[in-house]
Amino acid sequence: MKKNILIIGLVGIFIGLVISWITYEGLHRTSDENFCVACHEMRPMVNSYHDDVHGGSGKTGIKVNCVSCHLPHDSLFAYIYTKARNGVVEGAIHYFGNPEDIDWQKNREKREHFVYDEGCISCHGNYKTNKSISKKGKQMHAHYAKLLDTDKQISCASCHVEMGHKGLRTMLNYYKPEYEFYEGKLDEEKAKAEKNLDSHNLSMFK
Repeated sequence: MKKNILIIGLVGIFIGLVISWITYEGLHRTSDENFCVACHEMRPMVNSYHDDVHGGSGKTGIKVNCVSCHLPHDSLFAYIYTKARNGVVEGAIHYFGNPEDIDWQKNREKREHFVYDEGCISCHGNYKTNKSISKKGKQMHAHYAKLLDTDKQISCASCHVEMGHKGLRTMLNYYKPEYEFYEGKLDEEKAKAEKNLDSHNLSMFK
């Protein structure tokens, strides 16, 4: 009996470790820009991310994964649930819908729904005391803190419009101009952006 219990226990531990490893690998491999850019409609977002300090273009070379900003971090359940839900929805649109019809400029107006403050604050926890922030910045951060947990609450993305994706509006216009006037006039810029994106992604695998 003791031998059977020991065997069952060891098998259970082994299965648990395998499941944990698969879960970890799955979360890890679907968390950066290389996974996101697999969907062609995400190329403008990834391109503008590479131009941003959060995408490694800063002096320190620090990079923040997509999930750091675009998934909740208040609980593991919320993190995995939101990641799975978004994956199903976005995958369905990519393979069975028409991603070309997505109005990304319109979606930018709802950016607070796609960016989670806890991701920002996990790195910028000193946003109220950082001495390098301007006087106006400190005032706005104090205003942000004052409105927390009220019906007038704002988010980091309310003011930091293109943080994480430098020049996103311009980049989106390269791929899908907002106005007919620009149709066909930004093809050269789009080609340059595509070349930079491809070269960056290739360098990741060298």
